[in-house]
This record gives sequence, structure tokens and C-alpha cells, in this order.
Amino acid sequence: MQFRPSLRSVWTLVTLAVVCYGLYLWCENSHVKRKTPFYEEKIAAANLMDRALRAYQGATSEKGVFGENYKDPRLDAVIGQQFSLITTDIGAFETEVVGANPNFAAVVVDLLGKAGVERGDYVAVGFTGSHPGVNTAVLCACEALGATPVTISAVGSSWWGANDPDFTWVDMETLLNREGIVHSLPIAGSFGGINDIGVGLSQVGQELMKEAIQRNNLALIHEESVSASVQKRYQRYTDAAKGRKFKAYVDVGSGIASLGHDENAKLIRNGFNHRLPLQNYPARGVVHLFNADGVPVINIADILALSRDYGLGGAHVPLPAIGNGLVFMDDRYDLRVAGISAFLAILVIVVLVKLDSRLFKLADNGVDPDTLSTEVIHH
Repeated sequence: MQFRPSLRSVWTLVTLAVVCYGLYLWCENSHVKRKTPFYEEKIAAANLMDRALRAYQGATSEKGVFGENYKDPRLDAVIGQQFSLITTDIGAFETEVVGANPNFAAVVVDLLGKAGVERGDYVAVGFTGSHPGVNTAVLCACEALGATPVTISAVGSSWWGANDPDFTWVDMETLLNREGIVHSLPIAGSFGGINDIGVGLSQVGQELMKEAIQRNNLALIHEESVSASVQKRYQRYTDAAKGRKFKAYVDVGSGIASLGHDENAKLIRNGFNHRLPLQNYPARGVVHLFNADGVPVINIADILALSRDYGLGGAHVPLPAIGNGLVFMDDRYDLRVAGISAFLAILVIVVLVKLDSRLFKLADNGVDPDTLSTEVIHH
């Protein structure tokens, strides 16, 4: 008896399974890497951030300031001590290392891109001294996109942030502008911490922060209440823009005046927010005032979660190379291979069904197909 391909045949089904499995393996191994949107700007931002970290390294070396040895001089320069006279709150060491990854600047480029930020736009930014790495990433991302960040900073810092009184975050931003790495517009500074006026810090610590704000030629924001500080900041941004509308507001960390209340960091979605969610906010901050004007908000509160969401992972020591991570390149199936495989699989099945249909017709006419030759069946 001659072999006839048929769905009733075990060997045919085995052969069909082998063919389909082979097509599946072809698809599975057809992954292609594709550049994500704003790829060139992301690479440029990451390279700028690497330059910025090396500038910090050079500045601390000149000052003779040597902190811990983290096996990467760029980390040594951007990660502060656990305690100092201007330390305002607790912090997580891992978060500081994650934020110092130069590739995090690419994450900020992506977020700004979602807000539609383009060359020539103004971006309002609320910094604290707690996350100098992420602050740097925001400035470098704006620079790569050709936007101008208008910044107000709370000088105080949590553990391992920019808490060296002689090299605070506002000193770092000034350094980057002086060396031409970024072109931001810092306009004011506050103490930060509790009520945005450094409640609980020593008089010496408060004086050191005041000196930092003055030596960087910033206006001091020091109001009696958080709500007054919120209004003052908003007015400073508005005055600096001179009638131009901001394209986005970026909040880094959990500055009380920027968010309005510590709990708001959890109530506002991490990352890009075209509209803030309707919530029972304990108090309203600068983010709410901007969003009420139709300005999108980028909330960078959970830095570790953002890093993981964008494929950068957790803390890396030493810092990874530029361009590493899914934020730069997508890993996708090759749709051409998937389409060809699906077509071939369907074609084989259709042919087998068609052959079987002829056999069924013969059987209906009282002829046993197994007794006929292949030529007879096909005719």
C-alpha cells in the first residue's frame, strides 16, 4: 500500500507537527533589535551625563574632597555622605547609584518626548539635593532635546545625596553651566526638608544652605508656610518664562513644595502624566498649579521603578557603558518571518484538507480509497 498524505494518517500528522515546530523555531529565533524613538537624542543625553559626572569628579579632586571609594570615580563624585549638616531626611543608597547611571538620561528623554518637548521649549523643573544623579539626567536630557530647563532647587539633601555643604546641588548645576555641558536657567533655591525651610536642621546647617544659594546668585524662597512657598515658586517660574508657556513640569524626588505633600508622591503616577489623577490630595503643590494650566507633569519619585521599567535594571557598580538597556533598543520578532511561517503552515494544512476531501468523495461513492493508486486518486 502506497503512502498517501492525509490528516487521517499518523505519519502525516507527525510530519505536520515537525514542520510547524520548525516554523515556530524559525520565528522564535528571528528577533531583531530596533532603535527606540529619540534614539539619537538618548545617546547624546547619556554621553552628556557622562561628561557631567566627570566634571563633578574633576571639581571634587580640585577641592581635595574625597568621599568613599565606590570603584568608579564618577560615583565617588556624585554620591554624598550619609550624614552632614544639611542632611534633611533618610534615603536609599541603591536609589542614588541607579540615578547616577548615565543611561538614565535616556529615560528622561523618553518622558520629555511623551510630553512633546522640542527644541526651543521651556521646561519647568523642581529639584532637591537628594538625587544629584537624576537631576543631572534631567538637565542633560533637556540639553539633548534643545529645550531650556528653568529650575528651582531645594538645597537640602537626604542620605547619600548632594549633602556636602561646600558642593551642594546648586553648586553642581552652576558648574555644568559654567563648563558649557548644559544651558539651564536656575532661578531660585530654598532650604527644602520639612516645610521647605529646613525645620529640624541646626542653625549652622541653615546658614550653610543660605550661603550656597547666595554664592550661586539664586533668589531665596523662605516662606512661613508650604502653601506660600508653592505660590512663590509658581510665580518665579511664570516670571522667568516671560509669557511663554512651559511644555512640561518635571518633579524630581519628593520636595514638599513641588508636590504639596509627601503622600502625593504615591498618589501621582510615576513617570509621565498628561493629566493628574483625581485624588483626595492632602495638599496641592506646584505640580497641581502647572497641571491646572494644561502643562503635563513628569513625576520622577520612584527612581528604581522607572529604571527597571525602561530596562536599565537596578544598581550597577561600576556604572554601565553608554547605550546599554531597552530604553535604547527594542527586541522584537521579525514580522516578515512570522508572516511567512504562518502562510506556509496554513498552506500545508489547506493542501492536506483538500486531499482528504477527494478521499471523502470517493468513499461517498462506495470506493475504498486505500485500494486505489495515487494516480487514480489525484485524477
